[in-house]
Order: sequence, then structure tokens, then C-alpha cells
Amino acid sequence: MQYKIKIGDQVYPVETGPASDTGEIVLTLDGQQRVLAVRDVGPNQLHVSVEGNAANIFVARTQDGAWVWINGKARFVQDADLVPRRKRRGPDDAPGEVTPPTPASVVRVLVEQGQEIEKGQGCVVVSAMKMEITLTAPYSGTVKAVNTAAGAQVSPGEILVEIHPRTEPDQNE
Repeated sequence: MQYKIKIGDQVYPVETGPASDTGEIVLTLDGQQRVLAVRDVGPNQLHVSVEGNAANIFVARTQDGAWVWINGKARFVQDADLVPRRKRRGPDDAPGEVTPPTPASVVRVLVEQGQEIEKGQGCVVVSAMKMEITLTAPYSGTVKAVNTAAGAQVSPGEILVEIHPRTEPDQNE
């Protein structure tokens, strides 16, 4: 079976074969083939051995994926084909978007599509590391699109608000 998994911001191609009678699975992850021995230990707990390296893995499934703890480190794993895609800014795009500086959650959206806004006006309030940060408009213009909502988890580079600049800049800009 072939599929893609997303761990953090990385997407990895994965191919698995059927499990053998002994619980071994041949897994190809990002082009590297490994033999995994998997044994169910208890609810939400697996014992996995990969080429002689063994670990207990704890799994907590959610609606959007699964939290996996390996050797004390937690990772959120998702089926990459089911993850909604948000628009991202490319390196050659002009700065006309509002993006978060750090991974955060959206607290409030302060603008709506079609709204006229001024340079420095608050567009989105995000929360990161127990601090609220107001993301502001880089220049005056019209809100072309709002690509987020309260409660969304966002990452740097994700375009939360797209702004179409005014054709005639203000005297203050």
C-alpha cells in the first residue's frame, strides 16, 4: 500500500507490505526500506523493533491524525492526502499577505473580505507561547481573501490574509 504521511511540516512517501504471521512489516519510508516487528502491548501502546532497535510507542488518535510518543518525544502524524492545504507564500511573491511569525493558534480574525484597511491595522490575533500577537497589514488596501478562522492552528509562511494594495499610496506610506 502506498500513501504519504505528514509529520510536522514534512511529508514522507510510505509504502508497506502485508504483515507476516510474526508481525513483521516491510516498510519503505522516504526511499529507505526497513523491516519492522510490531507487537501490541496494550491500549494505545505498541512495541516496535526496527533492525534491532526497539522502542515502546504510545499512540493517541484524534480526528485529524495521531499523536505518537517515541522515547519521550511527541510527533503529530497525519495522512498527507487528507490534510487541508492552505495557501503558502512563495519566495518571489510580493509581500501583500499577513502571515504568522511562529506556529500559533488563531484567536480572532479582525477583517473580512472586501474590507478597506490601512497600513498597520490589525488583521488577525494569534496566540503563541501564552502571548497574543496582533498581525497587521503591511500596507493600505483591500482585503482580497481571509484564509483562516478562529481556532485554526497556523505556521510561519501560511497566508492568513491576502491584501490587494491601493493603486495610489497614502502620504504616510
